[in-house]
Amino acid sequence: MAGGHESCFPNEGAAGLKVLVVEDNIFIALDLEGQLEEMGHEVVGIAATATKAIEMSRESVPDLAIVDLQLADGSRGQDAALALRAEMDIPSIIVSGSLHKVTDDERAAIRPLAMLSKPLLSRELGRAIEAVSVSDNPKDN
Repeated sequence: MAGGHESCFPNEGAAGLKVLVVEDNIFIALDLEGQLEEMGHEVVGIAATATKAIEMSRESVPDLAIVDLQLADGSRGQDAALALRAEMDIPSIIVSGSLHKVTDDERAAIRPLAMLSKPLLSRELGRAIEAVSVSDNPKDN
């Protein structure tokens, strides 16, 4: 990449990132999907619960998950993001109107790449992904 920086997304290339959207509101999920596709990323699925997000991630191994905190069936996005990070080292961007519900301990364990408040401003998600894509790789190689 330009500037000698490595991406923290291992599969990033000309086709963009493989992204899982974890959101139970279908209208918001479809809006996020459209934004991501306009940025050149591939949406590998939309999950409405933490369990479904974990299952889909095991199948599709996304580079990134966009995660809401309050999901269907009373499940929590924090649980999904934590499992994705701990089990598969998949980073998350938290997008929620309830960011205050993430505890300091959860934040430390999840290590979100960004935490964005709903409603998202135009291009806010793209700027967050771009900022992370050009930063130094936090993983030790």
